[in-house]
Amino acid sequence: MGFDFNPSNGEIIDVFVQSASGAPLYRGDRLVQIGSVTFDSYRADSRQPLFDGMGRDRILPVTVQRGDQRVTIRWEIPPPNLQEILDRLVNVWWLSYIFWLTGVATALLVRPHDSRWLLLIAFCFLTAIWLITGSLSTWQILESTILLRIAIWLCVPVYLHLHWVFPRPLAKSPRLILWVLYLTALGLAVAEWFQIPPRTAYFFGFILAGVGSVVLLSLHFILRPTQRREAGLLVIAIGLAILPLLTAVITRLSVAYPLWSGGGLLALLIIPGAYFYIIYRRQLGGLEMRANRLVSAYMFILLIGTIFVVLVPLADAWLSFPNASTYVGVSAVLLVLLLTLVGFPRFERFVDRRLLGIAMPPTQILEAYSSRIVTSLDLSSVIHLLRDEILPSFLVRQSALLGYENGKRISPLYVTGVDGTYLPEEIDASTLLPYSGKYLPPFSGVDEKLPFQWIRLLFSLEVNNELLGFWLLGRRDPDDYYAQAEISVLQTIANQTAIALVNAAQAERLRTLYQANIDRHEEERIKLARGLHDEILNRLYVLSMNVDRHASPSFQDHYQTVTDRLREIISDLRPAMLSYGLRPALEELTDELSERAGDDVMIVLDLPPSDARYEPKAEEYLYRIVQQACENALRHSHSSTIRIHGILDPGQVSLTVEDNGIGFADMEQLKFDRLLANRHFGLAGMHERSAIIGAELRIDGTLGGGTQVSVVWCPDEINRTSLT
Repeated sequence: MGFDFNPSNGEIIDVFVQSASGAPLYRGDRLVQIGSVTFDSYRADSRQPLFDGMGRDRILPVTVQRGDQRVTIRWEIPPPNLQEILDRLVNVWWLSYIFWLTGVATALLVRPHDSRWLLLIAFCFLTAIWLITGSLSTWQILESTILLRIAIWLCVPVYLHLHWVFPRPLAKSPRLILWVLYLTALGLAVAEWFQIPPRTAYFFGFILAGVGSVVLLSLHFILRPTQRREAGLLVIAIGLAILPLLTAVITRLSVAYPLWSGGGLLALLIIPGAYFYIIYRRQLGGLEMRANRLVSAYMFILLIGTIFVVLVPLADAWLSFPNASTYVGVSAVLLVLLLTLVGFPRFERFVDRRLLGIAMPPTQILEAYSSRIVTSLDLSSVIHLLRDEILPSFLVRQSALLGYENGKRISPLYVTGVDGTYLPEEIDASTLLPYSGKYLPPFSGVDEKLPFQWIRLLFSLEVNNELLGFWLLGRRDPDDYYAQAEISVLQTIANQTAIALVNAAQAERLRTLYQANIDRHEEERIKLARGLHDEILNRLYVLSMNVDRHASPSFQDHYQTVTDRLREIISDLRPAMLSYGLRPALEELTDELSERAGDDVMIVLDLPPSDARYEPKAEEYLYRIVQQACENALRHSHSSTIRIHGILDPGQVSLTVEDNGIGFADMEQLKFDRLLANRHFGLAGMHERSAIIGAELRIDGTLGGGTQVSVVWCPDEINRTSLT
């Protein structure tokens, strides 16, 4: 038509080309009548086109309100013109075809044909309908305005129902509420056909569908931790789709925007793509990795494109020297290339790990697993590596690691994706061993002979012909199929896991033996302290009573010195104040150290009052750590002040011994293996005691800047159990 207008009030908002046969139109003019159709009749009847039956090159009268005057213009409908065509292209009408194709692809490709499948098809088709009819509704041709409102009302129950069950059902579907929603929406759609509701009533339906969908997705994310990855991916996709448009609108407030900035509309492609990807990714098979690469690349392009679309117009507007636009364009291209080369690998890794749940790149699984399993010396580390990183990278959703004991006893080390009731407590190894390393396809009849009917692949874990257990793998996306090349890789991982289990068991035995050794050492100290107190001190007292009272002063001095030293040794072996709590024991320790150091070193205890009590062994080990740290500071740091500070709360113990001495030149020497190699058994004992009770020990220091020894312990249930 050569111009565009606001359908709510008739105001001319853009004039693309002026008529050659009459007076011009201006922005701000308000339409009153076009030909025989008045603007009031157009607003009153949603089926009344404003330009009814108008052909190209036809002249028609256009009456507008211009200020206080009503002007009639002979308007010639122009032929296609470049400015209006470009304005049409930079619009969302084409997105309806993308949603329509997504709906067709869902109908043809996605399995199973459940409620999610049907709702996603309806979601895509209804969205496509309101997008395309919304683009035509300004002109009210082909019943587009009526169809737009009908589609919006039908979207309300479909959108809400879809996001109740998508990615997976939030809870059991409320059938009564759904029936009410669908019937109400159908009634409103019928009412719209007869133009009964107010003209703008469908806006409330649009808001309800959009806001309700966001709320339901948020509930999936908050209440269903297992669905957070899919829900988060969908929310991020919607955010990335809106980001370029939002930044364009904000930037346009300060600078004129070039026409190519409308390319930001391409970001909207990610919305239907995200829905289709989430529901179909598990049916892509070997193509999923390629699809993941495409998702990462598209997200990165959106972020880079957003930066590019914002910076280029701003820089072009602010720079005024000659050929500034050329320099801006070249600089922008170089910046995009640099960001792509440096940032894309890291961004792709982030998307794989955080959004797509792929902890390791498939091409690097063996190398990464081999390098990390050798440092996993406890069972929890081995389980975490297998369950949370290796298997998600293979898209395995069901698995179990079983320990095999006493010929038949089964001990589940971890189970994921499978109800524990499907794991019998006893089983004959001969039942499972024949199927080790073999793929067991669904419905093959083999699983009926096995005690675990969900397994598709199993591996026996053996070292030196000794059976340690079994690694069971079940459902795997997309179709439970394990290729032979993947079975070989998994077999290698299983072999390395068997060795890791042996190492973890040996490390656990060594830790147990070492803890028993330390406990035995502490018991011997207590026994020795009791013997010195009950035997030696008492005999010295009897000896002093039998000595002539006129003994020389020298004898009395030596006697007092011996008894005092014995009491110090007894206190060092087993602080009596530990019976009253950790804080009284630390107070006594501070007094003893201050008395021994004299005026050379000031020792300060800065702990808030606390009556908290802990496990006796924990109190004893924490005391020994602080005692050893203070002894090291007195003997080696050449400090003038030693400060003991922290907190003693029922839920946490945090203690720090800080001095202002010479510090450490090489912090690498404070690692546990280096301490043992260099025979620094005092510092090594601090590490050992903290490890036994599950505390975190940290030693920090710089040359000339003093040393800080910190120990933090939380008396949770795990720690309490480890001390019993």
